[in-house]
Amino acid sequence: MKKMLKSAVAFLLATLTFCFSACSVGGGDGDSTGNGDGTNTEQPGGDTTGGNTGGGDDTTGGNTGGGGDTTGGNTGGGDDTTGGNTGGGDDTTGGNTGGDSGTEEPETPLVPVFPEKEEETPEATPTEVAGDSMINTLKSTPYRSAIQNTAYGLTQSYSVGADERAFSRVLYPAPISGVKEYKVADYGVAPDGEYNARDLNALLQELKGVTGTKMLVFDKGTYTFDTTVEISDVEDLYIVGDNTDFIYSTWCNAFRINDCKNIHLNGISVDFHPSAVVAGTVRSCSTSAKTVTIKLNDEFSLSNSLYNGGKIRYGSYMEFCNDGNGNLYPNPNGNLLYNSTGDNVQNITGGTYNASSNELTLTFNSIKSVAAGTNVSVAFTMYEYCGIEVANCENFYTEGCNIYSTAGMGIRLQSVKNAYLNRTNVALKKGSSRLMTVTADGLHAKDCVGDLQLTGSIFENSHDDCINIASFYKEVTAISTRNKTITCEAASIQSNYPVEVGDVIEIYNPATFELLKTYTVTAVTKSALRYVLTVNARVDDSIVGMIVGNVTRSPKVLIQDCIFRNKRNRGILLQTRDSVITGNTFQNIIHGPISIHSAMDIFAEALVPGNVTVSNNKFINNNAAYGLSGDVAIFTKGTEGSGGAGVINNITVTNNFFYNSARTGVFFSSSGNSTISYNLLCKTGAVSSEKYSIYVGTSENVTIKGNCAVRTGSESGFVIYASASATIIDNADFNTTKILGGI
Repeated sequence: MKKMLKSAVAFLLATLTFCFSACSVGGGDGDSTGNGDGTNTEQPGGDTTGGNTGGGDDTTGGNTGGGGDTTGGNTGGGDDTTGGNTGGGDDTTGGNTGGDSGTEEPETPLVPVFPEKEEETPEATPTEVAGDSMINTLKSTPYRSAIQNTAYGLTQSYSVGADERAFSRVLYPAPISGVKEYKVADYGVAPDGEYNARDLNALLQELKGVTGTKMLVFDKGTYTFDTTVEISDVEDLYIVGDNTDFIYSTWCNAFRINDCKNIHLNGISVDFHPSAVVAGTVRSCSTSAKTVTIKLNDEFSLSNSLYNGGKIRYGSYMEFCNDGNGNLYPNPNGNLLYNSTGDNVQNITGGTYNASSNELTLTFNSIKSVAAGTNVSVAFTMYEYCGIEVANCENFYTEGCNIYSTAGMGIRLQSVKNAYLNRTNVALKKGSSRLMTVTADGLHAKDCVGDLQLTGSIFENSHDDCINIASFYKEVTAISTRNKTITCEAASIQSNYPVEVGDVIEIYNPATFELLKTYTVTAVTKSALRYVLTVNARVDDSIVGMIVGNVTRSPKVLIQDCIFRNKRNRGILLQTRDSVITGNTFQNIIHGPISIHSAMDIFAEALVPGNVTVSNNKFINNNAAYGLSGDVAIFTKGTEGSGGAGVINNITVTNNFFYNSARTGVFFSSSGNSTISYNLLCKTGAVSSEKYSIYVGTSENVTIKGNCAVRTGSESGFVIYASASATIIDNADFNTTKILGGI
């Protein structure tokens, strides 16, 4: 009898254990096959094995979607037939968790699940090589090479250049499950769709009120659009392509994204047909008539009305040359003539198109002679539009996207908090004979905050800067000592970005960029371009007429493992703080690769930068048009000229390779508390009379340490021009060391 009783109790306990294990709905402690806190480490929240949606251990069953659940615990509402009831309601046999009847339960939120991160091939162990071999290897590729020679300045030559693996490294993947998926083909959007823009915009409007993570899925193919794709007031959205091309039949913004949060673009490429840029070769030139006739490549025709019969309102004419390695890049000695809204230059006065010969004849204010057969690019827009425009958004991502051409900027970020761009290229399209990608900046960011990160990307052949990151100064027009208020004004609507409570502002003298005061804003009253700022400390009338920079509204920038090449103007204009530029390659940037500066010019862009590291980069064949004073140039330019010492502080330039720089390799002015160390500089000052490897002008507390130069020419040797306060330690060369200046 005792034995039978024990067996019955054991059977009863086993049955109860089974019931509880089948019906765990979150917060239980049963044996689990799926963890509710997510098992995917690539993105938060990914649960890859179990069905638990409540947090805590999920066991084996668990319906998460509602509807009929026949064996496990139902967590989503609907009819449950067999599982254990934990809600205390009227469910006959089974596991209703929500209350009385089991039919009114809220839908369980979906949790996105992301693919597992693939393992990368490890980098090779560096091999010790001779100095000449190291230099030849470094200059022959934009990527890192597994080589080492510490006698040539670089502490880690194997870390110099872009990591080739980064261009296939996915950082922000689309989820593979756990989202509300919308196949756009079901909504009329298709490669052969006649009204793709209309239908896609209608779908995007419908998503405004939809909660949870949403994913729009595009099949592989080419989709034609006749107007802008508009995304506004949407959260948690993925737009996912599969080698998907968006082709626009008119010049407009490709994407306009406003007032959104957590927006992802994955696997989308943007192009325009007709293209705002065309290419061809010079047929003839007349300096007396001030004309050039261009035979356009077969790819292009100007019969579309967008080309205005060949007459350029805003746009450019640019001549190209070959760098000897098969790369065409803007000829620093050739004609660059344009009409711009930016600086009000008007060089191009007329244009006519001959359709029968497919020739374009342009007329200029003046032109230098150009040889027949010269490759040229002609743009019919400049700053009018954007490929991707993002404004007043938070958390914007791109992954695996391309911008092949636009009628203006490539990507424009305005008042964006946190932007992450990976494998996002502004690049020439294979098979096209175009010589220009975008007709303005590749990436233009204004008034952004938080993180701004660009990784594993190629930016090439843009008309203007690859990247410009800045905000704008405001001018102090009045103060109130009694009320502790500062009245300041923006220069224009375009430069009118907000000041908010809690922002830290700095007051500068616009003549010299001397820092006068720092305040925290405690109240704001705004009217049009005018701001009345109440601040945390006493103010006086000495700051009237000075300029205001907003420290808070400047992003922390990371630019890593990117390639910038074959373009006029500059590579990166950085006017922000707490930033890193590392592991990139800059090649054939004819006006200079990196400018870390602040200037009171017609743009009056802010902020005075500081705390910036430039490391592990390659600089090859740059600055041939003498745009910047060095491949890495740190300076200020106030209304009375260069600023004083110690304006731009805490700049580190280390472990970089410079080759064939037309001007100085590293140029410092207005700097302080900064370091130039362990760089290898070869043939700097190769074209100009400025034969310096490193120049440190009006600055204080700058250390120049462990650098190495290999030079040729009449002033062979390692030449440092340094201010009196510079500390120069252990620099080496392979000729004769020369130190000039106040030493």
